[in-house]
Amino acid sequence: MLTELSPGWPAKPDWPIWKWVKEKTNITVKQETQTGPESLALAIASGDMPDVFALYVGDAQKYGPQGAFLDLSKHLDKMPNVKTFLTAHPDVAQRMTSPGGEMYQLINDGAGAGNQMVWFYRNDILQKNSLQEPKTWDELYDTAKKLKQVYPDSYPFVFRHGLGTLNTFGPAFGVYPGIYEDQATGKLKYGATDPNFKKMIEYLNKFHKEGLIPPDWLTMDYKAWTQFITTNKSFMTVQFIGQIETMNTQFKNGEHLKFMAPPIGAGDKPYLPRGNYETLGFSVSSKTKNLDTVLRYLDFAYSKEGTDVLSWGKEGESYTVDNGKRKIIPTIKEANELRKETGIMTAGTYGQFDYSAVTSMSNENEKYSYAEAAKYQSPVTNVLPALTPDEKSAIMTTEEQINKYYETSIAKFILGETPLTQWDTFTSEMNKLGLQKMLDAYQKAFDRVKVKK
Repeated sequence: MLTELSPGWPAKPDWPIWKWVKEKTNITVKQETQTGPESLALAIASGDMPDVFALYVGDAQKYGPQGAFLDLSKHLDKMPNVKTFLTAHPDVAQRMTSPGGEMYQLINDGAGAGNQMVWFYRNDILQKNSLQEPKTWDELYDTAKKLKQVYPDSYPFVFRHGLGTLNTFGPAFGVYPGIYEDQATGKLKYGATDPNFKKMIEYLNKFHKEGLIPPDWLTMDYKAWTQFITTNKSFMTVQFIGQIETMNTQFKNGEHLKFMAPPIGAGDKPYLPRGNYETLGFSVSSKTKNLDTVLRYLDFAYSKEGTDVLSWGKEGESYTVDNGKRKIIPTIKEANELRKETGIMTAGTYGQFDYSAVTSMSNENEKYSYAEAAKYQSPVTNVLPALTPDEKSAIMTTEEQINKYYETSIAKFILGETPLTQWDTFTSEMNKLGLQKMLDAYQKAFDRVKVKK
């Protein structure tokens, strides 16, 4: 099996996960990792492919129709557990199905809870300054202003994913920046042309102009973000949910980060983006000589027993049971250590994951964060349907031009390089570039998926 190369948890041939697979299935998995961005393409072009690939949806959709991967929809009779899983998770089945009905991949599910983006804040700082947790973007602005007065060298609000962070802000304004389903009409729309999206940009422009966010917000990396959070330079942020406790473990003097409900901007409810889905999964080589074994492994990965073993491992080795409750062994403190030490929750090692294995390691503050985040998830998943090759080629140039123009224009609006009085010019230019053509192409694909459902 060829999997991604992760510097965070480099693959080990003696990971216990493979021993547990062998004990339960009598299948030996030899894991190979990509050595660079060209590894996947080279493996496919060589013809000397591994039996299984752990890869992303886009790669499965790209190489599957070219004949590299099997259409797994034709092999479901040999994978009853997979069939049961797909029936119970139609949204996942939809995302792994190509326009012609083929399934070139089985997408992983269950481990995406850690991908959820959330808001959190320095509870100790707000309490010290008698400030309340902001419930709206107006209150977010007022709180940031007050904190700036008390800590003049600070940037009270910080985020590190540049324009990508607008996907996190958007749902509390009732929009996603790109193409998504409008719940009111059931049709696709482009969020950046919505009046509520403009309101969000107006807020961010004001935050930037008044020094309430760092001047390098557009290019901030993880290291810089960490510095802002841990050195009293920033006090409110959005980031992956697990970072709340990752940062809390670095504090030594009573500092404390806590989950914050998303402040409402202009929408109906203070939503968070639905970010707990996964985009990695299994594809099977069309040249495999071990098809029956491969299908048996995949079916095990989505079975009840497989989910249990591949999420928790083995009692006494990776988890203990106390008063009927399972918990990952105390020498493993958090999810990344679990990956490094056992291989659990790494590419290719699970189908359906039981995330309670991870939360069994959580303290009360982190459990609270997961429980609260679930209350604010948007009903809309910002995932586009797959286009046919002809549909994709017909709008490829248009889509590239629109994306580039969007990114350049929105950055300039926030930075104040383009006045917001030019907003109508921006939306007009988007239309000239072929926005409706792009929407129509995705609408056709979206309607095709709905018909199948």
